[in-house]
Amino acid sequence: MSGDLVVVAWNGTGDPFALIARDAEPQFQLAAFCYTGEPAERPEGLQVFAHQTQCKGEAFFCLIADLEAAGDDWGYVGFIDDDVAISLSGINAMLADAREHGHASFSASLTPDSHLSHHRFVQRLGGGKRAVDWVEVMAPFLRWDLLRASGPLIAGNTSSYGIDQFVWPMLEKALGMAPSVIHDSVAMRHTRPITSDGRVYANGLTATQERVVQRARCMAWLRRERPDLVLTPWWFGWVAPWNGPAAFWAPRLLQPLAGIIRLLRGKTTGAA
Repeated sequence: MSGDLVVVAWNGTGDPFALIARDAEPQFQLAAFCYTGEPAERPEGLQVFAHQTQCKGEAFFCLIADLEAAGDDWGYVGFIDDDVAISLSGINAMLADAREHGHASFSASLTPDSHLSHHRFVQRLGGGKRAVDWVEVMAPFLRWDLLRASGPLIAGNTSSYGIDQFVWPMLEKALGMAPSVIHDSVAMRHTRPITSDGRVYANGLTATQERVVQRARCMAWLRRERPDLVLTPWWFGWVAPWNGPAAFWAPRLLQPLAGIIRLLRGKTTGAA
């Protein structure tokens, strides 16, 4: 298939799209991801991806594998949590803009009354859209080639922590894609409190620990695959963002020496 795919997480009972305002005809294919395993009843005519998963990271990995196995060539793939309220018309508008501008990823902004972790994603007055370093994993829309490329990097990540902040922005930069954006003209509401922070998953890690592991895996990937990006201004903003956890700021100690280190590395490579 071609076109765009929007998947909504589902517990396998009731209406999988209960929080999706059906105020327009969808200009995309709509599907459900049953994270409890096989649903009690499959809605007629609806594509359902069914896997028993612990959290969004594991669900993303399963979804990518299913889409790869099907061999479909999607434009964008969205994956919306089951506690996110959004409208079909809003999704249509964002996808139409993405098809025109090719953004690596995008998301709606959050209503002020949403349960949230990052206030910078809250809807701003004036509408329009704004470039961002990354979009949250609760309801991201990504180019299929970006999402597919992230599969090997997110394997083993259960909570999804670090996937949105490190994996996708890194691949966006490495693959030379158009910047990610937040749409202030389209709002979504996150209806439930965030519960993944203190939970210990089957791999023995908390979400916070998984984010540390995911960041380290991405840093190693860059050193191996795109060493030209390491110690650049982009790299410092990505690996040690000032608006991120203070525990990640250590690389900033290298920033004053970055130019010298890169010059010396270049000479060493040239001599070899």
